[in-house]
Amino acid sequence: MMFSLTGAAVRALTELPIAAKFDPWEVAPPGVWLIFGIVGLPVYIAFLGWFAGSPRNLKSSVLGSVVFLTFVTSLWGGLFALTMVIRLLFY
Repeated sequence: MMFSLTGAAVRALTELPIAAKFDPWEVAPPGVWLIFGIVGLPVYIAFLGWFAGSPRNLKSSVLGSVVFLTFVTSLWGGLFALTMVIRLLFY
């Protein structure tokens, strides 16, 4: 038994509906891609070097990661608190 599709059926199966098409700019604006993709690249390479490089010292790698993540968390937390203060003052 031979199975054949008409042109309309082939188009219906190969074309995605508009709602299903993926647009990365709708997920995150270009600035987010720039910051986390390009600006963050040296940080990703440093973390990779800490854990995949040679010679390996797991204790130092974990300590460096914790210090770095603490620093980033304090920066983000401080910026969030400052944003909330500014929002209250200039409502």
